[in-house]
Amino acid sequence: REKRFFRKSVEICEADDDEVIPPDAPHSAPHLELHSTDSVFDSVHQQGAASSCLPLGHDPAQGHEPGKDVPSSAPTLSVRERDREQEEEAEMKAVATSPGGRFLKFDIELGRGAFKTVYKGLDTETWVEVAWCELQDRKLTKAEQQRFKEEAEMLKGLQHPNIVRFYDSWESVLRGKKCIVLVTELMTSGTLKYLKRFKVMKPKVLRSWCRQILKGLHFLHTRTPPIVHRDLKCDNIFITGPTGSVKIGDLGLATLMRTSFAKSVITPEFMAPEMYEEHYDESVDVYAFGMCMLEMATSEYPYSECQNAAQIYRKVTSGIKPASFDKVNDPEIKEIIEGCIRQNKCQLSIRDLLNHAFFAEDTGVRVELAEEDTGTQDCLALRIWVEDPKKLKGKHKDNEAIEFTYDLENDSAEEVALEMVKSGFFHESDAKVVGKSIRDRVNLIKKSRERRQQQLFHQGFDDRRDSTISSYVFSFPSCPSSLMVGTAGQTGGAESGAGGVVQESEELPEVDQHV
Repeated sequence: REKRFFRKSVEICEADDDEVIPPDAPHSAPHLELHSTDSVFDSVHQQGAASSCLPLGHDPAQGHEPGKDVPSSAPTLSVRERDREQEEEAEMKAVATSPGGRFLKFDIELGRGAFKTVYKGLDTETWVEVAWCELQDRKLTKAEQQRFKEEAEMLKGLQHPNIVRFYDSWESVLRGKKCIVLVTELMTSGTLKYLKRFKVMKPKVLRSWCRQILKGLHFLHTRTPPIVHRDLKCDNIFITGPTGSVKIGDLGLATLMRTSFAKSVITPEFMAPEMYEEHYDESVDVYAFGMCMLEMATSEYPYSECQNAAQIYRKVTSGIKPASFDKVNDPEIKEIIEGCIRQNKCQLSIRDLLNHAFFAEDTGVRVELAEEDTGTQDCLALRIWVEDPKKLKGKHKDNEAIEFTYDLENDSAEEVALEMVKSGFFHESDAKVVGKSIRDRVNLIKKSRERRQQQLFHQGFDDRRDSTISSYVFSFPSCPSSLMVGTAGQTGGAESGAGGVVQESEELPEVDQHV
C-alpha cells in the first residue's frame, strides 16, 4: 500500500539552547513579590549592585556585550565608578550575621517587595554570595512557628539543579520589630516574569523551561513527606544567566503557605480551587504550573481581565478559564494547559507531564498533529519536521515539514518511518529516531482520547445523578425522561468545562481527584 507524503513549508523559528536568555533580560533580584513589569531596581545604586554579579564589561543599562566598542561619557563612567566604590566599601563591613556566624549581611539592597527586602549576603564557609531575605513578622502562632522550623530544617537538605538552594532561616529583630530571615542561593539573572516583554515565546524555549520546572516539582513531590510549593508562579521561577536553566524559588516561603502568613502572600491568579477550601495536595502545583505555562505561551498574566481578587475567585471556583486561554494558538500546548487546570480527577499529574511527548528530551525530530484531532476518526493527519539537523545524518531544509496520514488500525510507527526513508525524506540511520517520535506522538493522542472518554463518562454520571434527583423533586418517580435527558446532554456538559465538572471536584474525595 502506497502512503502519501508531501512536503510543506511551515514557519518553525526555533532558538538555540544558548539563546534562551536574551541580552536585555532584566537582572532582577530574587524572591520579589512585585506585580509591575518594571525592574525591581529603583535607583542607580541598586543597578550597580546587580551589575557587580555580571560578567566584566557588561552594562545592564545599555545591553552591550563585553569586548565591543561602547560609546560612553565621562559623567556616566564616574557615576558607575563611584557606585562600585560605595559597593566595595559596603562589602568590607558586614551589618549583621547569622546566629551561628556562617552568613553575613551587607548593606547592599538587591530588591524590595511588599513584605520583604533582599540584601546581598556571603557564606563564609564557601565564600559564595547569597541572598539575605528579611520577611516582615506576621505574628505566627507557636504551633506555626514550630512547624516552620521543622520544615525549614528539611529544606536545608534539598539539592536539585532546578531548585533554588535554601541554606538557613531564623527569627530576628529589625528596628525593634520581629522578622524572619531566609538565606538562599543568589540568583542575579531575573525571573520568568520578564517574558512579558516578548509577544511570542518560541516553542523550543517554552518546552525547555517547562521541562525543567516539571523536574523541580517532581523532585519536591517525591520527598518524604511530599513538599508542596503552594505559590508557584513565573515571578518566583528564576533564570541562571550562564546556562539559561531555570530554578524554582521561594521554597522558604512555601513552608509558610499553610499558616496565617499565606493570606497576605499567596497569588490568587495561580491558586487552584481546592486551595480556597484549604484541603489540597501536590495537585495545586500542577494547576499553578498550567497557569505558568499559559503565561509563557501568551505573555499575559492569567485572569488579567479581572479587576480584583473577588472576581478571580468567582471565575476559578466556577471552572471558568482565563480569557488568555483562548489566545493559545498551539493546540498541543493548549491541551496540556487544559489538562493541568481542569477541576476533576482527570487532571494530569507531574509524572504524566514529564512523560508527555511535548516535554520529551530533544531528539532533533518533532511530530505533531497537522489538524485538530476530533477523537472519532481512525486516520490522523500528522506533521514531522527536523528541529536540530545536527542530531541527524541526512540533510534537511529549514522550515520544511512532511505531512502524512497515520491509520490507527493498520499503521505502525516503524513501518511509516521506513517508508519515509525509502521515499528519501530521512537517512536510514535515522529511522529509529523517526519511528520513536511518531510512536510517542500516536500514543499520546490515544491517551488523550482515553482521558476525554473518562471525562465524558464522569460528566454523564454526574448529569444522570443530578437528573435523577430532580426527577424525584419535580417529576413523578415513574417518569424515565430525566435520565434520558442526562445521558443525551453529557457531551455538551463536557465541552463547557464548568457545571458538572465543578460538582465532581466538590463531591469526590480529595484522594481521587488526582489519580
